[in-house]
Amino acid sequence: MSPTIIESRKPQYLTAECISCNTPVEFLMPKPNGEVIYIECYACKQVLSIDIQYPPKGAASSTSSTPNSSNTKKDAPPSKPKRTGTGTDASPLESELYDILGVPVDASPSLIKKNYRALALQNHPDKNPDPEAHAKFQKISEAYQILSDPKLRSDYNMYGQNKDVSPEGGFVNPEAFFKQQFGGDRFVDIIGEISIGRDMRDALNEPEDESASSLSPEEKAKREASVSEIKDKARDEARQARVDKLVQNLVHKLSIYTDGPCDYAAAKAYQEMIRLEAEELKAESYGVELLHAIGFTYTLKAKQYLGKNEMLGLGSWFHGVREKGHILSETVSTLRAAMDLQQSFTQLQEAEKEPMDEAAKKALEEAAASKGLRALWKGSKLEVEGVLRDVCDKTLSDPNVPKTTLIKRASALKMIGAVFEGVKADKPAEP
Repeated sequence: MSPTIIESRKPQYLTAECISCNTPVEFLMPKPNGEVIYIECYACKQVLSIDIQYPPKGAASSTSSTPNSSNTKKDAPPSKPKRTGTGTDASPLESELYDILGVPVDASPSLIKKNYRALALQNHPDKNPDPEAHAKFQKISEAYQILSDPKLRSDYNMYGQNKDVSPEGGFVNPEAFFKQQFGGDRFVDIIGEISIGRDMRDALNEPEDESASSLSPEEKAKREASVSEIKDKARDEARQARVDKLVQNLVHKLSIYTDGPCDYAAAKAYQEMIRLEAEELKAESYGVELLHAIGFTYTLKAKQYLGKNEMLGLGSWFHGVREKGHILSETVSTLRAAMDLQQSFTQLQEAEKEPMDEAAKKALEEAAASKGLRALWKGSKLEVEGVLRDVCDKTLSDPNVPKTTLIKRASALKMIGAVFEGVKADKPAEP
């Protein structure tokens, strides 16, 4: 019996799969013009854009959405047309940025932020000796800048990286962006620029000294000492300029009260103005913690000054002793945080040498990131409080200002401190 021969025809249709509902769709083969085509899914009406891959001229295989079997390795899965179409928030077209931050596509903003901080600490070039750390840090920062912005995240979910979804004005420098995690620009007029941001920038931009390899150990030590001295001098000058600027800002803020009648009504109005400012500031990253640190310093310094005229100056002495105790406590706490971080890094290094369960290794990495963030915050807080103590001292000891005005300044400073210390974090919204 002869076999049945079925007549064939020239291909007219191609097939693809809808990225939204996974339904197979069929469409007429377009002319080979090399452009992306757009089709509509008959089931869910989602618009897809598809890049048709045509075979080279003279190739044996015919135009198709999958390669001819003669050109495909045995057991290899057939390839699909490259999809560059649109996705949804529930089913994004791409997930690369989510993968970079290690979060699912439906991750909450708080989880995205948490993972960003952890990964940024692990891969910061100033902390990680890996030569690829800088590139990783850059990708992590750019991914967060897109996924933390609702509009940019929605655009990315829909179009992937086929559309420019970078922030307006381009991506922020990673170091500047990382600095924003502690207060942001809203706190700059109160605490200035935390030096860790500048130190990060300088560490990354510092050129390598190629001539150092030809120096003797004594010459290297001498050069390093000279460089260290120059850096210390520049750091001191930057700190003094920071203090002087913050003194001007603080005097201006206090003058809103001190230049008025300074009566009960004026005090109430001033406190309300500060309360409204605090409500805005607390929404910033680490806003509540910064306000508490600022408020504590303002209150302590105000009481210290006003105590000079109370109980033969014993009030001032008492608050001075309290200040020294606080500085010692915060210094010890910061050192402990740094030692905990060092211990975690040592454990991670040991884990790299010996085989370890992935879950256990991930737990170590998360612990190191958490301790790193805590150490970073402790160091920043210690620095901020030290700067603000100098700012308050200069504000309350200006020899060109009458004592009556200085007392008014201290009273206003005390009011600001009380309001800032009393700020409470908003309760998380219930699901």
